[in-house]
Amino acid sequence: MPAPIPEPLLLRNVRLLDSADLVDVYLEGGRIAAIGDVPAAAPGEIIDAQGGLLTPAFVEPHFHIDKALTFPQLPPTDHGKALDAALERTRRVKSRFTRDDLWARGTRAIELAVGHGVGTLRAHVDVDPVGGLLALSVMAELRERYLDVIDIQLVAFPQESIVRDGAALRLLRTALTSGADVLGGAPDVELPEDRSRHIELLVELARELDVDLDVHCDYSYDPQQRDLKLLADKTIEAGLVGRVRAGHCCALDSYPDTVAAEVIEAIRAAEIDICVCPMGNLLLVGDEIPPRGRGVARLRTLLHHGVRVAAGSDNMHDMWFPFGRLDPAEVAMVTAVAAQLGSDREIRQVFDMVTVNAAHYVRAPADGVRVGAVADLVVFSASCLPDILRNAPGRRTTIKRGRVVGGAESRVWLARPPAPPEATIEVPINSRFPP
Repeated sequence: MPAPIPEPLLLRNVRLLDSADLVDVYLEGGRIAAIGDVPAAAPGEIIDAQGGLLTPAFVEPHFHIDKALTFPQLPPTDHGKALDAALERTRRVKSRFTRDDLWARGTRAIELAVGHGVGTLRAHVDVDPVGGLLALSVMAELRERYLDVIDIQLVAFPQESIVRDGAALRLLRTALTSGADVLGGAPDVELPEDRSRHIELLVELARELDVDLDVHCDYSYDPQQRDLKLLADKTIEAGLVGRVRAGHCCALDSYPDTVAAEVIEAIRAAEIDICVCPMGNLLLVGDEIPPRGRGVARLRTLLHHGVRVAAGSDNMHDMWFPFGRLDPAEVAMVTAVAAQLGSDREIRQVFDMVTVNAAHYVRAPADGVRVGAVADLVVFSASCLPDILRNAPGRRTTIKRGRVVGGAESRVWLARPPAPPEATIEVPINSRFPP
């Protein structure tokens, strides 16, 4: 059944990102119909932003929805966050997934995303012999249930080996013909000698089935990992230029400058967008990884060379990351801190990483706020980006295709207001306060 046509909506006194002036924005038919030049008698509901920012809706480009909120199910561990320990904990929890459990946690994650202003979410879902297709099946049902409030893309993600286990590769093929939108990958889970074959198999399958490819790539801080370069080369060979994405890419931070330059030139030629995931990166540490964490993929260098970069939440309250609340504003703030980006221009760049850049990453409309664009928007009570990124007390209202679908509010309160002074004390002008 087609979605109902939304009623017209007038947003008064909004502030756009590139202007200090307040304007009115008129939404009609699910799109932005007018900016500034709005008829005085325009019909529809009115929201007065009172000088708050109007921005494109957030896009979450990299999130593991099937694992979300599983932290309470985890056994205690003394092994930090080393890769092997996290993978083993993942298998143990995943083997106990049920339809009801996946539905409840997936629902909670989606509603958090919508409330925080996410209009499009790319969700990686494990497809492997441990969990089979159960998680994908549930998330496909949730994708349809919430179609009117958020667009969800499902990535068939092989958390286990596809080189050593042919059944895993067959499951991926099945997933891509029964609900998954995008093919995922993770060469890091293979033995070192099998990583290149993992990439080759992914590229071959993506080309055969004519699907996009989104690969977890080089996500350990290891200067010997060079999978990103191979992925770029294979992308060009297979004729998939512009259809491949790479997440994490942490090893870029550890390369010598000459090697990093070669890799960056390769991903530019292959038109591979990069998604950094700084929140999980900073916590995944083990004995073999420097204390500074996994890095943020030479973010400044990528931006300098014109590589389009998005930023994603990655995980939320699970075996990989105990924190997080699926809020791209928080992701942007952590990205800015991790990469030491603090100027006005740089703050705008990290905000773009969770809006228009992230939209391009998932190949969704990335038109921003302009006449004719799809009206996927967020209205903030905050009037500047730093206030949004630091989660200053205030409201945000999520608009999907011209219709209000959710929102969130942050505020402070006092349990008991202070008592008024009993009497006003007058201090002579010539009196001196003690030092």
